[in-house]
Formats: sequence, C-alpha cells, structure tokens
Amino acid sequence: MNIKKMVVFVLFLFVGINCFADTNVVVDNMLNRKSVRKYSNKPVEQDKIDLIVKSAMSAPSAKNLQPWEFLVVTDKNLLKQIAKYIPNASYSKKSQFAIIVCGDKNVSEKFWIQDCSAVTENILLVVESLDLGAVWCAVYPYEDKVEKIQKLFKLPDNIVPLNVIPVGYPKKKETPKQKYNPKKVHTNSWE
Repeated sequence: MNIKKMVVFVLFLFVGINCFADTNVVVDNMLNRKSVRKYSNKPVEQDKIDLIVKSAMSAPSAKNLQPWEFLVVTDKNLLKQIAKYIPNASYSKKSQFAIIVCGDKNVSEKFWIQDCSAVTENILLVVESLDLGAVWCAVYPYEDKVEKIQKLFKLPDNIVPLNVIPVGYPKKKETPKQKYNPKKVHTNSWE
C-alpha cells in the first residue's frame, strides 16, 4: 500500500470512528420515539409497510413460539369503522393504515400478551426510524373492544387483538417527551 492510500485509509478510519463516538442510532431512535396522532395525506409506501411488519417479527418471544398475528388495514372505510368502534383509536380514520397486533392463544395462552407487546414496541421503533408516526391504542383487556375488533374483522375465537396502531406520515413535527426519571431506578435494593 502506498503512503497516499495509507493516509486516506487512516483518515477514513479516524473520521469513521469519530462519527460514531458521539451518537448511537439505535439509542437516538429510541429516545426520539413519540406517539403521533395526526397524519398527513401522504401515502405510506408498500415497502415501508412490509419492513415494519418484518421488523415486528424480529421481536423476542417466550420459547420462540411467536404467537403474534398481524392485520394490516389499508381500507379507508375499515379505518373509519375502527375509529367508530374503538374511541381511543379514533386516529385511525386519518391514518394511512393501521396494524392490529393480535395474539394466538392456541400458540401461547400464557405469554401472548408479553410477546405481542414486544412486537408492538418493535413496530413503534421502526416507524420512528422511517420518519413515520404511530400510536399504540389499547384494545385488550377491554372485552367490549376485543369483541368489536373480532367481529369487524371476523377473527377466530383464539385470536385476540392486543392493540390498534394507526400509522402515517406526521402532519407536523412532534417532539418526544422526556420520560427519564432517576427516582424510578433502584439498585440492589428498593431503598
């Protein structure tokens, strides 16, 4: 290797290492995640929808049973019906699509809630990384909401909807809430 190439290589290494010294994209993404409830009319590209669902499925699950099922809702009439039946998911009527995260009790009756919660967090984080916005709207454990979603989408009895996640491009720039509270951290003992 000649001296010129070596200098360029060393500079590249130095600049490359320093680029990552002050930042961590994963941590930055987590700290910038926010609940977005207002969406623009810009359609979300199908490849982004596919990536969101694929990323969701990389979540951990108890005994790797993966009891999750996903209902991707793009039909505007269905999104409006979700908003009508599930008031806390009213944001879905203005979203570009929604993901209903469901658990299959036949696959894991004991841990489907935890596993589907991990999937939901993956969805929210990848949405943030794609410059999209989303909000977690609880369905379970509210029996009336569970029944309404099961009926609307003709879900089998063993499939329980955990939540509805409306997704779209944010209508305006949102800022994340600062949630860190050192009083909630306990080391080696509660005191």
